[in-house]
Amino acid sequence: MAGSRPQQLPRASKRSEKGRVCAHEGCPTVISQYNKREKCWAHAEMKIPRLRGRNPAPAEG
Repeated sequence: MAGSRPQQLPRASKRSEKGRVCAHEGCPTVISQYNKREKCWAHAEMKIPRLRGRNPAPAEG
């Protein structure tokens, strides 16, 4: 049986302070310490992912 050399552990995830609340006025949602945004999913602006290396499908019609 062959073994392998131990590798370095991956870096720990960045965390924000616990107990943060959504920045939208009147929203009581507590945001995860791993979420770097200031607003909850319901109030955050929509982000469109960048397509890399792929052409979008042609429009039918």
